[in-house]
Amino acid sequence: MLIDRLLAISQALAGHIDPGSAFRATAIEIGTLIPHDHIDLAVLSQDGRKHACYEAGFHTSWSRLAQHPVEGSPIRHVLWGQTPYLLTDNALIDPRFHFAGAFDGPIFAAKLRSRIIVPLRARGSVIGALNISRHKVGCYTQADVAVAQQCADLIAPYIFALIQTEEARRAMLAESEAHNRVELLRVGASQLTEGMERERRRMAMDLHDQTLGDLARIARQISALRSQGVAREAQLADLEQEVAGCLAELRHIVDDMRPSVLELFGLRDAVEAHLNRSVARAKPPIAVHIADTSAGCADSLSETMRTALYRIVQEAINNAVRHAAPSRIEVQLTSTEKVLRVIISDDGHGCGPVDATAHGGIGHMHTRAALIGARLRFEATGRKGGTRVVIEVDRAPALARTAAPVEKKTLPEVV
Repeated sequence: MLIDRLLAISQALAGHIDPGSAFRATAIEIGTLIPHDHIDLAVLSQDGRKHACYEAGFHTSWSRLAQHPVEGSPIRHVLWGQTPYLLTDNALIDPRFHFAGAFDGPIFAAKLRSRIIVPLRARGSVIGALNISRHKVGCYTQADVAVAQQCADLIAPYIFALIQTEEARRAMLAESEAHNRVELLRVGASQLTEGMERERRRMAMDLHDQTLGDLARIARQISALRSQGVAREAQLADLEQEVAGCLAELRHIVDDMRPSVLELFGLRDAVEAHLNRSVARAKPPIAVHIADTSAGCADSLSETMRTALYRIVQEAINNAVRHAAPSRIEVQLTSTEKVLRVIISDDGHGCGPVDATAHGGIGHMHTRAALIGARLRFEATGRKGGTRVVIEVDRAPALARTAAPVEKKTLPEVV
């Protein structure tokens, strides 16, 4: 009879590819040998410090925890190999199951009185425990312990093999994901470098075509005035306006190359300055609003992360102004204990599907986000259009990489 039941347990294991389903398939067969109201497997982690629980039948809070420390387990002495088994007539009052810090609530909640706990062994080591319980008092004997151990010895190698396979699969997936992230960053960094090179060429052309041309014209005007020997007030006013225009153009180019407002006053003010500058010449006009409820936590980030975050926001604003024809753009900076969030919203006609691997501005936004470990997503804000760009940075990892906070300075006079 016992051999037949053990064979049935072995057959029940066949075909299952995860430990939980394999165990649940054997629970019915084990019940024909040892009647139970509750049965579970506690399986140790690789380092032996934690264990997960697989339950059959009704579930307790043991299985709702993914893993919990062995030192808090009521069956820790079996898991540590300090005792060959546990047998009790009433676990509700047995002091072996109750101690300071014990996770023993399910014993009381489920009224698990009669209990057998035997170890699962594989490759000469304890890998977990088989736990069999009934609500009644005094249901199990030493003979039941021996049968329970035979059941445990039968299922342990199979459960161990499934766990090893599952961990190997998770490791392979993690390695594949890491490889994909590295490849994404490599390609993204290459695209970003190309984009930066194009931007440098654009700035060089702006300086050559606009600023140098303006300065050459001013030089010719000054030369003409010198040759005339006298300058009228209107001519000097024109020269002053020309020089002011050159200075303004140079300031825009320098700000694009090195965001000085960001360094001097922080992210919020830098974003506001760029937002106002971007919509200054918009026709029809674009209303803007910026709100910062983050208590300035962005300025505790490292300079690299802060600059990358600013560049992403800058590109999002530029895209809205150039392509979405909005009537309003809003920027919100918020934070929780764990996350810094920047949201750029507009009521334009939307951006459509977003390809994170595309070249150009949106591709650069995704690359910059990946390089600093931020999350970036694009959302539609309504049926009639509108786009919301959400950037999220985990604060704890970010703060671990920070330099000193941004020192607020007085903006020097620029001539």
